[in-house]
Amino acid sequence: MSARGGRPVVHLLCGLNGAGKTTYARQLAERLPAVRFGLDAWMLRLYPDVRYDDAAYPGLAAACQEVIRETALQVLRAGTDVVFDWNQWSRDRRAYWREWAVSAGYAARLHHVRVPLETAVARAEARTAARRPGAHPLDAAGVRHLARLFEPPGPDEGLPVTLVEG
Repeated sequence: MSARGGRPVVHLLCGLNGAGKTTYARQLAERLPAVRFGLDAWMLRLYPDVRYDDAAYPGLAAACQEVIRETALQVLRAGTDVVFDWNQWSRDRRAYWREWAVSAGYAARLHHVRVPLETAVARAEARTAARRPGAHPLDAAGVRHLARLFEPPGPDEGLPVTLVEG
């Protein structure tokens, strides 16, 4: 049983790159409480020379997510919520993780961190300039490119959504 009294929940995040998902995920994990799994931090620790746009990244990220998934199941079984701190940027990705949670016997909730594009660009550039650990460097062109790929969540996805205006 979670600290809130019910079954643990899998918390997913989506939003533009630079929207503030990791900041929100940290706050959410502290408030619930929950265990936060940050894919960027894991990838940068395990593969510091592989950028998010490297052809090898998807395969390495999938392997990393498999380890996170197995560890998250242990946390959920122990009665604690988990926060998957990586971008569920597409309907397909959100459906995959929702189905994973449900098939394991847990509910999933999506947190959509929404900001204007120019806010996301400014935050990503500031984060890159500050060389914050645990985050991939990302310039304005990269944020704008990824924003064109982002699919905002819809009511037909079968996920309760918490809208976070950043």
